[in-house]
Amino acid sequence: MYYTGKVKCLHCGREYDTEHLFEGCPHCRTKEFVSNVTPLYDLPKTDGKRETFLQMFPGKGLSAYQALLPFRKKRKLVDLGVGNTALTALERLGKELDLELYIKDETRNPTWGHKDRLNAVLINKALEQGAPGVIYASTGNNGASGAAFAAKAGLPCIIMTVTGVNRTLETFMQIYGAALIGVKTTTDRWNVLKHMVDEKGWYPATNYVIPIVGSNPWAIEGYKIIAYELYRQMKVLPDKIVVPICYGDALFGIMKGFSELKEMGFIQKIPQMVSVEDYGPVAKAYHEQQNIIEPVKGWGSVASSMSTVWGTYHSLYALKKSHGLAVSLENNREINAAQKELAQKEGVYCESASASTLAGLKKLLAQGAIKKGEKVVLLITASGVKDTAVTASYLPPVPESTAEMDDIVRILKDVYHLPVGS
Repeated sequence: MYYTGKVKCLHCGREYDTEHLFEGCPHCRTKEFVSNVTPLYDLPKTDGKRETFLQMFPGKGLSAYQALLPFRKKRKLVDLGVGNTALTALERLGKELDLELYIKDETRNPTWGHKDRLNAVLINKALEQGAPGVIYASTGNNGASGAAFAAKAGLPCIIMTVTGVNRTLETFMQIYGAALIGVKTTTDRWNVLKHMVDEKGWYPATNYVIPIVGSNPWAIEGYKIIAYELYRQMKVLPDKIVVPICYGDALFGIMKGFSELKEMGFIQKIPQMVSVEDYGPVAKAYHEQQNIIEPVKGWGSVASSMSTVWGTYHSLYALKKSHGLAVSLENNREINAAQKELAQKEGVYCESASASTLAGLKKLLAQGAIKKGEKVVLLITASGVKDTAVTASYLPPVPESTAEMDDIVRILKDVYHLPVGS
């Protein structure tokens, strides 16, 4: 096993021999700043051959990479079939944008999103720790994913949500049997989490402190597998990987996976990580070369699963480590247009946050930050069926017909501009 049982602060480098450090590094924490910690591994040096990697990590599921995950002992993992998601070429859009363009399609995971990678590790880590249960602050994707894995493991699950955010996702969280409780504010949720973690020993999945530290650092390791899968799936890795971020857990996890591949000798450099935000707190701090991420003003984004005025240090760390790019959006029209374009040109119906990757890509192309001919992977984090209300809000009503052929032809021509002959 490669996991050492230790963690290291991303900012000050201090190491800790503990597995209960959920509020960030206490050494460099201030009222304005906090850095998450990350698990440490004693990784082997290799000959760098792809065949060696395949021999070291046979198979394509979660268990294949168990040695690269933060478990103290090898054992049978609770799993719903997470990972091994499709890498799909976007040929029409790629041609239009003059890019070699792909998506890593995380909608193929058990609960139709990339959060399954985090929760596959989190639930197994909670079992290893002997925790009485797991607890989340979530308005949807993460809570539903965690509830599913907790159900599979027979582990109690509490989800603190904000009342009235998304009824579809509320249903999604409830059906798995989690104890779902709605409160009025985000701060209310965090107060409950802190009490349950500190006083009752429940295992936290999500952030519950200010400044924002991000998710459980051991669980974030699940996102590293995206990097390992891309290494398997691509003979030549992409120049850039575009990730929609809220607290940047996936952005950091993917970067760390590539960093470990580099440390073991399988790759020579880490692909550039590209963060896309709606409001842009991380982009602002990155462009201003600041470590402290100040909250920014929101504008009412429809991309609820990524919307936050806050940011995390590990997002900045991932961008710095990979010499990456950061971009923020300006309005919902960009997001809606990208969602529609992905669906109608490539057959990919993703949620609004996922679609923001295409919107961000276009902005960076226009700025010259991404060059024509580059190889780019967009991370599609979740399915559009999780929030059809947003999509329905900008689609036109379905035209009604008498079912007479003349009327059908008229509608096809006038409404859909579809030629059907004379």
